[in-house]
Amino acid sequence: MKENYHLCFTSHSEVMFRDGEDHGMFLNLLALRSYADGTEYMADAEMSNHVHLDAFTDCPMKNASLLRMSYTKYFNHRWGRRGRMGEKYTYIQKVSGFNHRMVLDNYILRNGLHHCAAATPWGYEFCSVRELFPRDLGFAAEPFADMSRNEIAGFLPRYAKFPDEFRMNRHGFFERRSFMEFRRVEQLYATPRNFLYQMNRLTDESWVREQAKDNTGKPLTLNDIERADEKSVATMLSNEYGRNFRPDKLQDIDVCRLIDKDMLPSFGATSVYQLTPSQKQRIARTLKYDFRLPESQICRCLVY
Repeated sequence: MKENYHLCFTSHSEVMFRDGEDHGMFLNLLALRSYADGTEYMADAEMSNHVHLDAFTDCPMKNASLLRMSYTKYFNHRWGRRGRMGEKYTYIQKVSGFNHRMVLDNYILRNGLHHCAAATPWGYEFCSVRELFPRDLGFAAEPFADMSRNEIAGFLPRYAKFPDEFRMNRHGFFERRSFMEFRRVEQLYATPRNFLYQMNRLTDESWVREQAKDNTGKPLTLNDIERADEKSVATMLSNEYGRNFRPDKLQDIDVCRLIDKDMLPSFGATSVYQLTPSQKQRIARTLKYDFRLPESQICRCLVY
């Protein structure tokens, strides 16, 4: 029987997405996985080193494992990398009850805000938050590209199977609204006004009290969703105010672009995975002293 699950997989030692093409290909593989096993995706957020999904499925472990495997295969082929990507296990948590589901989707849709990648939930690009109530909130959807099935197939892995209703944009990536279940998520929030309220409210004890009404067990908290230590969770709660976001601060995707486009050519390399330890050290020094980047970010983006 299908039920809602929170799926999360992480890669703390290196980024999972180096550019927009990686993000787009993940959406393509997400769509193909949805069609392959009937999983209905409600919400998603792809941060640089972890992914959150609300999946309605009867095979959460299989779905998550095959999705990770297909994306890792793509990423390794593109960047000349080898081995498993990220931590060994996928975090899977069943979510039952109206308020539990709303809290899960609230956390997923506001992930960019929690990680200070944007000043509002809608400011983060690689997330499904802009797909909900788009007309009411003024988000114009990019038109589907006029592509034949053969043209669409050209952007996908060989022998990929997909239905006619899965449509792509001009960049060759499936649009979320063509394969994700946004109508059901909008029914959860009921109105655009309530959706705005949920996206802007601060996390507090009222979230726990509301979930108690479901009588379905332990309430979901930010600690559960992020599986982070108390210091990290406190930082995320502080980020909810939006004041910590700095538009001039380089995000991981900006640092990867700086490395891949501007720095690698001088070493005759096309991927960070081709660099020698001494070459990485030279780039790391430049990032640290010229761009004032924190060591943790340098290590993630440089795989150092």
